[in-house]
Amino acid sequence: MSEAPGYVEELSATEVSRRTPFSRAVYGDLVQFSDFVMVTFASVLVAYLYHHYVLVIPTDVQRFGAAGIVGATGLTALLRRDGYYEFDAILSSSRAMRAVIARWALIVLGLIAFGYALKVSEHFSRFWLFAWTAVVAVSLVTARIVAATVLRRAVREGGVFSRRIAIVGANEIGSRFAEHAANPERAISIVGVFSAGPEDASSGFGYPSVGDLRALERAARAGEIDDVVIAMPKLTKEGMASLVNRLSTLPVSLAICPNAHWLDHTGGDVIRIGGAPLLTLYRRPLEGWGGVLKTVEDYLVGVPAFLLLAPLMLAIALAIKLEGKGPILFTQQRHGFNHKVFRIYKFRTMTVLEDGAEVEQARKQDPRVTPLGAFLRRYSLDELPQILNVLRGDMSLVGPRPHALAHNHQYALTIENYSGRHKVKPGMTGWAQVNGYRGETSERERMADRVRYDLEYIDNWSLWFDFKIMVLTFAAVLFPKNAY
Repeated sequence: MSEAPGYVEELSATEVSRRTPFSRAVYGDLVQFSDFVMVTFASVLVAYLYHHYVLVIPTDVQRFGAAGIVGATGLTALLRRDGYYEFDAILSSSRAMRAVIARWALIVLGLIAFGYALKVSEHFSRFWLFAWTAVVAVSLVTARIVAATVLRRAVREGGVFSRRIAIVGANEIGSRFAEHAANPERAISIVGVFSAGPEDASSGFGYPSVGDLRALERAARAGEIDDVVIAMPKLTKEGMASLVNRLSTLPVSLAICPNAHWLDHTGGDVIRIGGAPLLTLYRRPLEGWGGVLKTVEDYLVGVPAFLLLAPLMLAIALAIKLEGKGPILFTQQRHGFNHKVFRIYKFRTMTVLEDGAEVEQARKQDPRVTPLGAFLRRYSLDELPQILNVLRGDMSLVGPRPHALAHNHQYALTIENYSGRHKVKPGMTGWAQVNGYRGETSERERMADRVRYDLEYIDNWSLWFDFKIMVLTFAAVLFPKNAY
């Protein structure tokens, strides 16, 4: 170390900057308080206007105020639990608005059920409920837009929301952390990379050392630094203890960047198992209520879809039978959730029924495809029987598309993390397909891109994401590409 652990440099009064940071968490608390007030006030206001100007009768303010408080408490609790009062979530207004509307709808449905269960629903008119729901939705969306606009302006100007980070470790790990962390759009800036001693020489990875620990201490005590990150994974236990002890006296937050592998998994998080803090790299897909909600979604959408499409499927089955000999359905073994093998159902579109160690993919102008089969494949009508797979529990409406076993084994050997696609059920449609990655995948690079989209879907799953993919699927079916 460049100085003794107890070294503290004296600063004159003029050298100390009295910048008082406005915590990002405080801004989220203010937005939460604003949401609470708006939901409660809207309940009373709508009731007053309706009763005073439409019904011309007195208003029981306490009753509607109580309903507003219950709704506001439920909404803000849900948004707080799911992290939508965090700085980054507020900054992303479009993401926040979707979350607010979805959770507000959930709260309203809960209040309706609550009212019927306690037999108090007759005290609240349907008009009031509808008007309150609409006014709150508009108010919350408007508030999110305003909050995000104000926050973006503050971020551009720096100031109270800026987060200035100093890195201890003039090495590759420190430089890589700086590349990951620096984000001017979120008011995150790297003050500099500081060397902890002669053994920590600058290695020229884009962020050379701007000083030693004395320079870091002067900057921190002058109010020029908010966070210090130690990026020295090879430091001995004694050396790390000495460094932490010295930096812990500074008026800044102190954290440790463990290694390069952790940096490569920026979607990870810090959790506690028992009393031990751990760094997570991947979370279990569809954690918590996710699995239940996705199953409910499959049946709530799948059953009506099956009933509506049954006449069309019968017509297609009859057409296939009239076209020539051969079965109506084509079945093939595929890998599903956790690599479980199941049989997928499709309308037969070829003159062959391959399901073995070698399966040749359909290609453009493939002579094996029947005339009717070409039409069915172009508009993905051959996939309709897979609704039966969904209702049987083998597949989901949305998820990574399953591949033939022969192709699965082939790609698992050549594409990194390919098997991660099997952490959820395969789907009739998926994020990769609506982004143009459907049809033949004979090129390794194209399959790698498809896998990247599949893994992105798994890591970011939500009901909204599923519905978005379903809507985009209709466009992909009406205007098909790469389907043959």
